Amino acid sequence: MSKKAVALFALMTILSTSMSGCIGIPCDWTNSCEEMECGTIEIDGNWTGLPMPSFLGVDQNEQSWNLTSMQGEVWIAYFSAPWCAHCESTLDAYDQVIPEGKLLIFNKDIREEHSNMSEWKETSEEKIGRNISRPFMNAPGLSDVLGVEGIPHAFVVDENGVIVDFTLGAHTDPVELDELYSFYANSTISE
Repeated sequence: MSKKAVALFALMTILSTSMSGCIGIPCDWTNSCEEMECGTIEIDGNWTGLPMPSFLGVDQNEQSWNLTSMQGEVWIAYFSAPWCAHCESTLDAYDQVIPEGKLLIFNKDIREEHSNMSEWKETSEEKIGRNISRPFMNAPGLSDVLGVEGIPHAFVVDENGVIVDFTLGAHTDPVELDELYSFYANSTISE
């Protein structure tokens, strides 16, 4: 194991034992079912340093996406809901600057009437006024695992599948979001 991976593991262990709050996660994700109640991890609303949980999502085009398919790249996990009108401007800003294949859009709403991802994409395109070539996936389970409550909520996930930053609430400045993404995407190239 590389020194970077060992240091990251140590940091995650320290952070997870010193935080309060609790979200449910799969037992195999933590590899620590003996040490803690199965399916939980301690957090305090700061997701930085936590590994992105495994997921399998199918987008509006029936294409499958999972954590493994995103490894080796810095990407954005964007959580919202089809009914969130104030989220459209944030989605628009992310869509303008995040490279193709690096932005996954997840629905956090569990209700059946909000589970049509093709409809959500079309409505978003109408409101924004242009096409959006991004995967829209129904993922309330993933949202629950991460403890996503407020929306829009986006996680910057590094090439190793670790959450390195996040935004919560309206972020409508494309320049600011481009700088955020570029900081992490460019730092992995130089290392």
